Amino acid sequence: MPLTMAFSRPCLQWTVIAFNTTSLIVGILSVVASVYELEKFAEGSAEHMEKIVQLASAGLLILSAFVGCLGAVNGSVRILCCFVTMLIAMIASHIWKLWRYSELKQMTAAEKSLTAAWLTELVTPGAMNEIQESYECCGVQSSLDYLKLNVKIPLTCYRSENGLRSIFAYNEGCLVALKRAYLTVYRYERLAHALLVCFEGIGILLAMLLICKLLTKSRRYSY
Repeated sequence: MPLTMAFSRPCLQWTVIAFNTTSLIVGILSVVASVYELEKFAEGSAEHMEKIVQLASAGLLILSAFVGCLGAVNGSVRILCCFVTMLIAMIASHIWKLWRYSELKQMTAAEKSLTAAWLTELVTPGAMNEIQESYECCGVQSSLDYLKLNVKIPLTCYRSENGLRSIFAYNEGCLVALKRAYLTVYRYERLAHALLVCFEGIGILLAMLLICKLLTKSRRYSY
């Protein structure tokens, strides 16, 4: 039995609608994540450009969700073909992102970000506070970075709980902590791109099944 015969037209239509509802949710979450990540990189840098592409891809996913639902509800082959084209474009963007995957770039970006914050700290104390609190670290290599410069170790280098601070500063330097955090996010991002390729591939399959079903029905009526 052909695959298109195994599903009724209403079943395929509702499946495509359910798929696109999920796509809409994933797209919105992707936009939020992309905007958050965008702030980490300097404007004009290669990493910033990658995030722009990622943001555009997430926006296209949201748009495709509406187009896919419209095509499924109206049973329009043309609209569904537009939907498939959008999914193919998004798969291409994910493959491009995976092809450019480089952990070395992420570590370099983390090092540049921390170096900029540390140099600012030397001129304007307090520039490292947000990093030290967020990543539970101290200095670049360790708290000794402050002591070597005869600078008092900031309070953000001490663990705080219920209004009380530890008497010992964090052992880990922010360079190691920041690189680890960047790599963790980047590896999850790589996995997300790979999963989205599979997810969007399923969307193409469902849309093609529905298109075949619609074309079969139209030929039947033409006879």
